[in-house]
Amino acid sequence: MNKYSMLIVNSILGNVHHDNLLRKKTDDAKQQGKLRHLFLPRTEMEKSRLRKKTEDGFDVGLVLEPGKKLHHGDVISQDSEIILIEQLPEKILTVKFIENNKKLFLLVGHIIGNRHRPISIKNETISFPIHDDSELELFGKLFHDVINKIDLSIHEEIFIPHESMDIHEH
Repeated sequence: MNKYSMLIVNSILGNVHHDNLLRKKTDDAKQQGKLRHLFLPRTEMEKSRLRKKTEDGFDVGLVLEPGKKLHHGDVISQDSEIILIEQLPEKILTVKFIENNKKLFLLVGHIIGNRHRPISIKNETISFPIHDDSELELFGKLFHDVINKIDLSIHEEIFIPHESMDIHEH
């Protein structure tokens, strides 16, 4: 391909986190200097049509089946081009439950759900993406009835929603 053309990609080869052979192929391409990285925010990974540039300026057009989403670690390729999809970290608010209380879990889940946020559930925590630090104060107010039963913290990470979550954010 010359430097003025765009690679059009219609399918995902697989994911390096779930396919050992693909991980090896990607590692080999990296050693040979033939691996490209496409860094995307989570919200863009949900689109089936997208035009972006890899970190080295290579133009890529994604034309995926409707409903098909990219995931962190997906590999897209055509001919000799191997491109690894890497999700950008984002601000995450984590709610850690101090006490084990089903009503508390339901109330917190209801409050987050009313804000149309995807969630990730791990151990005694629920995490969800936020747009900026000021939302810590907002959710602190929303959780005012239970604030002494939870800990709130903000950090940056690659957010992977709970598998059954298919939610639109507001």
